[in-house]
Amino acid sequence: MNTRTKVLFALLASFTAGAPLASRATEGSVTVSRQVSLAGVDLNTPAGARAMYVRLKSAARSLCSTSDPLYRAPSWVYSDCVQDALSRAIRNAHRPLINEVFVSDYGIEAAEHFGIKLAAK
Repeated sequence: MNTRTKVLFALLASFTAGAPLASRATEGSVTVSRQVSLAGVDLNTPAGARAMYVRLKSAARSLCSTSDPLYRAPSWVYSDCVQDALSRAIRNAHRPLINEVFVSDYGIEAAEHFGIKLAAK
């Protein structure tokens, strides 16, 4: 993968997650994003795909959480936010191996719900 492709993928891997804070719903939705590095990752291998998935999921968890107890979302809202943010990044990445890692983590039903497709074998 050349440098330009790496930069492009890094931008695609940068994703937005609507912060699901029910108590702030009247203020409108909040959009946050985070750049996810591809450094040292070979997305053409299962190990590389898993490493990237872990980075994406970590970023999603960070973006969907809040340390302010007043605005802390219920656990099911937090979980939905993580899955939504993660699935958006994965769909934008267009990398079948990362799709497979999502399916192994959340199951085929969740993948179908979020529009993540497995490569035909």
